Amino acid sequence: MPLNRLLRTALIGTLTALAALSVQAQDAKPRTARFGHGLADNHPAGLAAKQFATDMDKATGGKMKITVIANQALGPDPQMLGALQGGVQEFYTGSALALLGQVKELGFQDVPFLFNTEAEAHAVFDGPVGQHLNTKLAGVGIHVLGWWENGFRHITNSRRPVHKLDDLKGLKLRTQPNPLTLDAFKAIGANASPLPWSELFVALETKAFDGQENPIVLMYTQRFYEVQKYMTLSGHVYSPLIFAVSKKYWDSLSADEKQMMTSAAKSATAYQRKTTAAEAGAALQGMKDKGMQVTQFSEADLQAIRDKVPPAIAPHLEKIGPEFMALVRSEIAKARGAAKPQ
Repeated sequence: MPLNRLLRTALIGTLTALAALSVQAQDAKPRTARFGHGLADNHPAGLAAKQFATDMDKATGGKMKITVIANQALGPDPQMLGALQGGVQEFYTGSALALLGQVKELGFQDVPFLFNTEAEAHAVFDGPVGQHLNTKLAGVGIHVLGWWENGFRHITNSRRPVHKLDDLKGLKLRTQPNPLTLDAFKAIGANASPLPWSELFVALETKAFDGQENPIVLMYTQRFYEVQKYMTLSGHVYSPLIFAVSKKYWDSLSADEKQMMTSAAKSATAYQRKTTAAEAGAALQGMKDKGMQVTQFSEADLQAIRDKVPPAIAPHLEKIGPEFMALVRSEIAKARGAAKPQ
């Protein structure tokens, strides 16, 4: 094909795409919305929230203005999730565990050593397991736009290095408010208690709690190295972030607005996961540079945890649902099979 014909074809394609975007933007209505989260502005989720807001502004020709509000300025996670359900707040990212009483399947997120890699977790949350959760959440007023990366959780404390499992005994650790998590930690000898995220830093600073467990990037962006001296790379649980819009707000959108939002959400999800993976190593090194001492369990200790935890969490898995847990394990097996060299 002659060069000038190729150029004409490319130009026609570009103009067609621009025309389609213009038509969509014309269909968008002037709207304002708030995107609340409890993370730092420089956390990958905070950055992705800003990208999503920018992309929606562009896609709608400046008609949809989304203000991103960080650091729990709109309230703690449970309050923001409630506001999302009521349509008072439009967008949210963070933990979904406050909805455990309404969607019991969310409890599976805290099953220890369920995932081996982030890629496995992504495949599961992007597949039938995620679709099941999304349907359940839609039933309680939340439309899921994606599942973002928080990372594998690790243990820190201010009292002593944790080289082996016995070193955990007697440490008062803050965990997420999931009964499954509490019983799992108690099974391995730790004194585990829940505490609202907004109160955690001060509780560690005042030694009301010895330690906590969270993903590396989150700990770094929240400056936990200022109040914690020892980290154990346990990787005991993979922790996702829900990225969602109020279903009341979602239902008010036109078909074109929904399409634009779905596209922008997909882009933000890819960006957020990639950014989290890229920053994890730098965040760990940054905490080491700030004086945090990092240790790691031996394989024997990790196996001891794997042996002690299942009996303690069995009743919780029964409540979550055997059929759903079978689906989770089936999808993990598929992901592992797909990852193996052919």
